[in-house]
Amino acid sequence: MPKSSTLESTNTLRKSAQAEPFVFPPAWRLRTGRTTSMIESFYHAIVGIGTGLKEQRNLRIHFCLSFIVIGAGFALRVDTVSWLALVLSMGLVIGAELLNTAIEHVVDLSAGGQYHLAAQKAKDSAAAAVLVAALCATAIGLIVFLPRLCSLFPGLTR
Repeated sequence: MPKSSTLESTNTLRKSAQAEPFVFPPAWRLRTGRTTSMIESFYHAIVGIGTGLKEQRNLRIHFCLSFIVIGAGFALRVDTVSWLALVLSMGLVIGAELLNTAIEHVVDLSAGGQYHLAAQKAKDSAAAAVLVAALCATAIGLIVFLPRLCSLFPGLTR
């Protein structure tokens, strides 16, 4: 990647960071390193979720599916243990997707716009982790919801 292109993308990132909808002291946005306040830590975490939702289609899909699962859980009167399994699996998938996004950004940054086989393997492994989490969450969803749906619609079991 040419230097001018990298410089342009860096300037674009800086401009988008300055246009944040949240109003916090500018020092929080400019400083790097360790946070000193719990409020500041929560702020950065919320900004990270917001950035992920804006930039990552799959994260938006996982969030939408989580709301559908929550609605289905209320509609089908899921018991407490099943809620625990559902909430943990949804959190695992969303957390894995956020980690995947972070890994992709770090790999892109370290690769400097060049193709590296190791960078591709790192990205593929991170994506595989999300896939495994999503498959486990799907299995948990089927275990929780399928018996309830079959009891509501007895014709499905024939």
